[in-house]
Amino acid sequence: MPLKRIRLVHTSDTHLGDDWDPEAAQRALSRVIDGVLELNADAMMICGDVFDNARISDAVLDFFVAEMARATVPAVILPGNHDLYDHSSLYLRSPFADAPDNLHIIRGTTGETLSLPELTLDIWGRAMDNHTPSFRPLAGIPTERNGHWLVAMAHGHFHFPDDTEERSSPIRPHEIAESACDYIALGHWERFEDVSQAGVTAFYSGSPMGAAGSRREVAVNVVDLDSRGEARVSVRQVRMPMKSSVPESIPLAADN
Repeated sequence: MPLKRIRLVHTSDTHLGDDWDPEAAQRALSRVIDGVLELNADAMMICGDVFDNARISDAVLDFFVAEMARATVPAVILPGNHDLYDHSSLYLRSPFADAPDNLHIIRGTTGETLSLPELTLDIWGRAMDNHTPSFRPLAGIPTERNGHWLVAMAHGHFHFPDDTEERSSPIRPHEIAESACDYIALGHWERFEDVSQAGVTAFYSGSPMGAAGSRREVAVNVVDLDSRGEARVSVRQVRMPMKSSVPESIPLAADN
């Protein structure tokens, strides 16, 4: 089957349920979903730290699940260091038991591939179960492809060649360069950053508001995979509404 021309929206670090400005985080996520619809995306990815902590209420999780359903296209989620996929993960709680069919959570802590044949797209990711130097977000990344577009998701710290400090969840330049990916979607940094290596396209999206640089806008990475086998990445901004549509009554902390 020939590769389809597809468009992906990539974001990360939405930090729903944070203590600083939870309503703004929820409003930003809603605007990301508006952007997915307005930009005619074929799928979306959130690369870690979707939630700020594991103590948030089910009401916040219900809000998130409802927003993912509103996207209608495949929404792929990768757990990060604030929302680890471990024995007490919030992704194991009841709101996700009734998640819509378009919501896909990467749960494999040694790596797994989600195949979306209708888009001629495979998405690989490794769910984070511990945020330490021993956890390598790109360990096991495919070095071969099966005729589909191949996109990877990872949440961690990219080590530039002159970095001397060992950081948790390291991402090394050679791991990107040696992969077979058409695009690697990264999370953990609040800013937009191009860390492509040896012809392999890899970008941080930054958080929606952090990448925009304004609390009146959100920004996402738009990734166009075209028929020539190329990945074109651009930053698109979506203006925030002046008033929130998020109910102020959503509790942040879990009852238990």
